[in-house]
Amino acid sequence: MAGETRERLLHAATTVIRTVGMCALTLEAVAAEAGVSKGGLLYHFPSKEALVDGLIEWWHEQFEESLSRTDDEGSGAFARAYLRASAQGETTTDEQATDRGLLAVFTGHPDRLDPVRRRFEAWQERLLADAADGVDATIVRLASDGLWFADLYGLGAPTEEMRRRVLERLDAMTRAT
Repeated sequence: MAGETRERLLHAATTVIRTVGMCALTLEAVAAEAGVSKGGLLYHFPSKEALVDGLIEWWHEQFEESLSRTDDEGSGAFARAYLRASAQGETTTDEQATDRGLLAVFTGHPDRLDPVRRRFEAWQERLLADAADGVDATIVRLASDGLWFADLYGLGAPTEEMRRRVLERLDAMTRAT
């Protein structure tokens, strides 16, 4: 039950971020959206900072889940999973609003980047351990991240045809030659 309430609170927080923005994220707004008392929220997240930290951790857990949803095997499988999870351009407008809201947290609180840095370091290590060519795998990760940011902020994202061709090329880079 406690896990369900925590999950409901995290979903409610993303709804608040999507509808009124990160700046308007308050414990009261999240509790109201989740249909729980503020005390119920405080049981799971004793402060707004704890809630935001929980959101960041949940955000990464969701990405980790998408990385694990693959039946791909062999050398470069992790790079291909990372490519699919981050650069496929399939995020919804709501998901993008949440992502932008969470990224805004880092602007005012650079120390919150520490767990993000650790995740990216771990992903990079997994890429290198799994890849036939570490340079190609790193290029794939960096290009995947770049496509994600281009989509997220509307920064010259490629046309669908160009995206398809870029993704094919990046996928080919993950395969042993």
